[in-house]
Amino acid sequence: MNLPQDPFMKSQYVNMMLKANGMDLKTFCVSAGINMIALITELGRAGISYDPVSRQFKT
Repeated sequence: MNLPQDPFMKSQYVNMMLKANGMDLKTFCVSAGINMIALITELGRAGISYDPVSRQFKT
């Protein structure tokens, strides 16, 4: 899966996919073939963190 390169656009895209498909981040990453730890780390460098309770990335 090709994700946007900009971290803010990437987080919004992932949030949209999580909400549309009703899944958590781990399930999404496995189904999309994305390394979850690398994604969290990359977005974390931009000040974006994942909230497992709301199942979305937040700034």
